Amino acid sequence: MIPSLSSAPDRAGEPDSSDEIQVGGQAVIEGVVMRGPKRWAVAVRRPSGEMYVTVNTTSTLAQRFPRLNRFPLRGIFVLVDSLVIGIKSLSLSANISLEEPDGEGEGKEEGTKGEAEEGPEEEKKGLGFWEFAIAIVLAVVLFLGLFIVVPTVIAKSLDRYLGNTILYNLFEGGLRITIFVLYLAAMSLLPDLRRVFEYHGAEHKVVHAYEAGGPLTPEFAGRFSTAHMRCGTTFVLVVLVISVLIFSLFGRPALWLRIVERLAIIPLVASISYEIIRMAGKHEHSLVVRVIMAPGLWLQRLTTREPDQEKLEVAIDALNAAMGKQAAADGA
Repeated sequence: MIPSLSSAPDRAGEPDSSDEIQVGGQAVIEGVVMRGPKRWAVAVRRPSGEMYVTVNTTSTLAQRFPRLNRFPLRGIFVLVDSLVIGIKSLSLSANISLEEPDGEGEGKEEGTKGEAEEGPEEEKKGLGFWEFAIAIVLAVVLFLGLFIVVPTVIAKSLDRYLGNTILYNLFEGGLRITIFVLYLAAMSLLPDLRRVFEYHGAEHKVVHAYEAGGPLTPEFAGRFSTAHMRCGTTFVLVVLVISVLIFSLFGRPALWLRIVERLAIIPLVASISYEIIRMAGKHEHSLVVRVIMAPGLWLQRLTTREPDQEKLEVAIDALNAAMGKQAAADGA
């Protein structure tokens, strides 16, 4: 899941290259990852109820290659950075969630990298590097196969009934969006993912609270919506819509070439979609923007759930740590 990218005035007293601090968030297993301009932090609720917080220095592609940080590479930079942080955070949260509830924990940790020590190596339980790498590869293959290859093959099989090229691409794009919505609806029915979606809602609420300039408390954050303009769910929907327009420019070549074209053009589609999300974020209070982005906000009802106070505390701890502040909660 791609992090929602949000911005707010600098309240942390940290200089930035722009007039605003960029804040990104993402839900992980039993936790939340938040990214600020200088740090990214993961807060995870242990099975014992204690909080685990780890802080890492942010080193983005945009920081390493500032001259290249513009369209069309800017969006790709953000996606790659988000993917790297997301994979690391998911691996960490998965291992922490597999701890024994009554095992010895380290409690709350700040300024550390990696996992807290959990005893002798042979007693550790969790996902190894290769296990997690295989899971990520399978997830990418599933995504490309389900949302790119399958709609293209189905549309090709109905080629003779779709004589008009515009109609053909609209049908293929509509099929791709339908599969995506049905996929999210099916995922939302899984109990374990519903908990992740609650953390997703908590992440959005806390980012809203930060943007509003109010206190980062569960009570204040709880007032806000679980929908956010820069959510990854909205981003993927924009990608699917933009792909319809871009793919229409390539006519109706042979099936194998159509699949290759669609896979090859994904980075460009993602870059354009990122710029749209970025623009929408800057004008999110505009009625026109909110009407245009309404389908994406509505779709977040499938990927977010109303969080309880404990999940809000986790998101607040993650954001405080990412912004260089002392985490608010001190365990359960």
